[in-house]
Order: sequence, then structure tokens, then C-alpha cells
Amino acid sequence: MANKKQFIYIVDDEPLQLELLKDHLSSKMAGYEILTFDTGEACLAVFNNHKPSIVFLDYNLDSKVKGAMDGLLVLEKIKKLSPKTEVIMISGQNRIEVADKAIELGAFNYISKGDGALNKAESSMFQIFENLQMTGWDNVTLSARTEMVFANRNKQYGAYILRTNYQKTAAKAFLITVAVFALAISAPIILEKISGSLDKLTEKPIEVTVELKEPPPLDKNEPPPPPPPPPPPTIETVKFTPPVVVDKEIAEEEQPPPQEKLNETNVGVVTQEGTEGATELPPETVADPDADKVFTYVEEMPGFPNGGESAMYAYITKNIRYPQMAVDANITGKVFVNFVVDQNGNIADVKVLRGIGGGCDEEAVRVIKSMPKWTPGKQNGRTVKVSFNVPISFTLRN
Repeated sequence: MANKKQFIYIVDDEPLQLELLKDHLSSKMAGYEILTFDTGEACLAVFNNHKPSIVFLDYNLDSKVKGAMDGLLVLEKIKKLSPKTEVIMISGQNRIEVADKAIELGAFNYISKGDGALNKAESSMFQIFENLQMTGWDNVTLSARTEMVFANRNKQYGAYILRTNYQKTAAKAFLITVAVFALAISAPIILEKISGSLDKLTEKPIEVTVELKEPPPLDKNEPPPPPPPPPPPTIETVKFTPPVVVDKEIAEEEQPPPQEKLNETNVGVVTQEGTEGATELPPETVADPDADKVFTYVEEMPGFPNGGESAMYAYITKNIRYPQMAVDANITGKVFVNFVVDQNGNIADVKVLRGIGGGCDEEAVRVIKSMPKWTPGKQNGRTVKVSFNVPISFTLRN
């Protein structure tokens, strides 16, 4: 076992970086065989045959093979195959989220490519060999290892806090689990004792007899209350059902009365018998059944003043203003706006059905709200609300 060959892997898709790091480490690591790979897949293919002690791993590995695994995925697979193998990430991605993710997945260190990267890689490698002599170094929660990994790094990040507080958190979780288990076991016994104590404290209810006195005698001299006033006089009327265009046959009782009946009596909202001598109709008025309904198509559609639909689009084209934010971001496309023309021809309930952002949605709503008063739509001779969908195009010209 003492003569077993030790391996160091270098995984980088840039040939120059690969050779520079190999030459730098070869002079320092006599007795170690350094193997190089340009993809993570090639590294993993021989991993179990020549398991390395240290892996120097790049983040971007797809310059030669499109769709190749990135360094974080390779790091995760290496840690699953050999948790004791230490991985040092060396990458041109100088992004804190990539570094934090690498440390979270178990990387020993994260080094940005550039001046001093080779010396940092060498220093990290010797730290690993020194630390391997420490008892329990393969434990990722070891305090010494945690402090070394996060040296000169942001210790306010969650990975550092999780590692330093792991033992306390595990102890608390264990105590809580034991407490909950003990409570679940002892709960029936506690409830039984409480129930027995309550039974002893319960007293026999006391019965109380209440004697009711007779009501006072009625005063025979007191006059009786006045009779209620008679109902107001009514005249005979016949309910008139306003004609409505429908798809199904109207029931017999909802049919309008014949003209002969209308000549003999008065028209009202209900059919009723009249009071002799009454001459005034009830104050009720015929309600509009479509007062609050929003239509998408009616007998007489609303119209934009002085030209209809073509005039509306001409108005929008004239008054629209391309938002500067959308111009800077090169945002183009169509904004679909829905609005309602109410019974008075006013524009209401303006909303964006599908937008493109960059301030274009707000500009489309502004122009629609600024439109002049329309000619309202009509259904069954009454003005009603009608809904419209309008696409507004935003196009940048070169």
C-alpha cells in the first residue's frame, strides 16, 4: 500500500491553461502522476480506475464539446464517487454565486484565473496534504477545515453559517425529537389523570324551583288599539314584458299581452286587479335587464368619432410615444389592450391582456384612456356596455 501510485487530475478545456498548471505542479509533486482532461466526462470515465487525491477543475468545459457538463456538475459527481477527494475550482468566472455554489458542493477552494492563480493553486494543494494528516479532516463540519475554506471570504453567507452551527443545530433537533416522542408517549397518561381529577371536582347540580306569579288583570276601561290604515287604492294593470332577442322560445306566461287587452287596461310591470276608483299607476319603472352586462357584439356596435375603426388607429398612431426605456433595450412587439365603451360612450376598464414591458404597456393604456368619447353601442334599442380588444404595435425603425 505504501508504494501505491497517487494521482492528481487537471480538468480544463483550454490547452494553454492545462499545460501551464501541469508544468507548474510537476516540478513540485515528485511521486505523483498528473493526468489532464479537456472535459468532465473524460475525467469521470477513468475516475474509478485511477482515483485521484486532488482534482483541479475548471468551471466552463464546453468550448470543444457543446453541451458538456460544467464544473459544478462534475464537482458534484466527484464528491459522490469519492467524498475524500479534494477539489480545487480554478475558473475565469469571477462570480460570487459560482464560488459559493462550489464551496457548498464541497470544493476545498475557489481560485479565479489570472495573475497569481498558479501560486494559489500550489498553496491550496500543500494545505490539503497538511490537513490530511489532521484527525477527522474528511469531516466537512470540522472547525479547522471550515475556517480554512472560508478564509478571506464572505462569512455572512449561508454555507459558512450552516457549517459552523451544524453541531448545535443537530443537537437541538435531537432534543426536540426526543421531547416530542416523550410527549406523545405520556400524553394519554396525563390526560387520564387530568380527567380523573376533574371528575372528583365535579359537584352535584343544585335544583332550584321558581314560582311564576299570575299576570296583572286587564283594565276593562282601556280603549282598544286603532285598526290599521287601509291599503292605498290601485288600478287594474297588465304586466308588459319588453321584447328581448333570445335563442330559445319564451314561456307562455312571459308572452306580451294582446293589443285588445292593452286597449282595455293600463300597462305596468306586474299584472294585478285594480281598486274601484283608482286612477294612478304604481310608481315602479321597467328595469333594463342589460344595464350591467358587458357585450362583445351588439346590434349597433360603438363607433369612434369621425371615421370609426380607421380613425381610431390613426389617433393611436398619432398620439403614441415610444418609451425611451424600450428604445434603449431594443424592445419591440405588440401590446394587446382590452377596454369597455360604456352606455355614455366613455372609455372604461382599460387593462393589458398581453404586454412586452419596457414601459410600452403603460404607454398603450395611456393612449387608450385618452381617446375621445365614442358613439355608444345599442342592443334592443338600449345603449349598453361593449368590450373591445385592440393590438398596438411598437416597432423600431433603423
